[in-house]
Amino acid sequence: DSNQDNYRTSRSKSAKFLKKTESFYSNGSEKFYASLKEKLFEILGGKVCSSCGFKDERALGFNHVTDGDAFDSIRRSGFASSWGKYISEPELAKKDLRVLCLNCNEIRQPVTKTEYKKPKNPNKKSRYFPR
Repeated sequence: DSNQDNYRTSRSKSAKFLKKTESFYSNGSEKFYASLKEKLFEILGGKVCSSCGFKDERALGFNHVTDGDAFDSIRRSGFASSWGKYISEPELAKKDLRVLCLNCNEIRQPVTKTEYKKPKNPNKKSRYFPR
């Protein structure tokens, strides 16, 4: 009899947990991420790329000034959990973060060019690409 009571108790807790989780992911978290994003834009000077002035929010994200690889548009599964510290410390946010558009973020990455080697004899047939 006690096993059945434990089952009922754990089952109702599971149902409550699932309902709460579903509610969080269906509407609450989107509002949370949107509010995080709005606050960070406000702290960092608005919805404008700090490099080129681009203003379309869909292509803007936050970039760590010192870490070249960290770029986040604050979407679920991004680095959003760490952005709370920047909202509570705006001066730190201004020092560590900047707003960049997707293009400027890509351009800022180091570009590696492979050197093109001219063939020694332009009339020589390629063994890989026969003419």
